[in-house]
Amino acid sequence: MSKKRRTYLPRIVGDKVMMPADLKRLHKYMVEVEHIEVISDEMRAVVEREWPELAHKLPPKKPRR
Repeated sequence: MSKKRRTYLPRIVGDKVMMPADLKRLHKYMVEVEHIEVISDEMRAVVEREWPELAHKLPPKKPRR
């Protein structure tokens, strides 16, 4: 059985364009790291949408004021 490869479309995160290669690197990093200390709301949204199984590695959400 072959492993299905995910394809990513370029997307705007904050004020920057993330290309498919950037998203692949982010996924690899998220898989390898144990826990993330700080992350922007935009990057959090990417991780939660693309890889919900890795969201437990993100820091708790800060309440909005």
